[in-house]
Amino acid sequence: MVRQRRHYGVHWEFPSGYTEAGESFEEAAAREVLEETGIGVEVGEAICTMVWEREHDRRRNLLAYFLATPVGPRSEPRPQVEEDIEDAAYVVPGAAAGAIHPMHAAILDRWWNDRGSGFHLHVDVLVRPDGTQDYVFE
Repeated sequence: MVRQRRHYGVHWEFPSGYTEAGESFEEAAAREVLEETGIGVEVGEAICTMVWEREHDRRRNLLAYFLATPVGPRSEPRPQVEEDIEDAAYVVPGAAAGAIHPMHAAILDRWWNDRGSGFHLHVDVLVRPDGTQDYVFE
């Protein structure tokens, strides 16, 4: 995971980003993990798809999350500080309770213990006047 600094707070998150022209979701996932952590990965099965919507600025994103395995199992993550990533590490979900971004905590809560089949989440992101956010999951 990466410890990402955003205007509404700092959280542990899964490495992520946008696809580039002609790139599959899997290719984008591998590229983003490498760019944000310095770790090359082999992307496996899809774990979760998520749509999040934020009425505040009329934004809607489709995200895809995959199981991935490091190509070099002894690789040590290193953060991409120029992108406001303060740290990169292998994070045990229970040990980082409260520090994981709420959208990613929802994925881990549903998947981590049984590591079952893929699923979909829908999230409404509500922006408060002070800029903090609440998340409503469907």
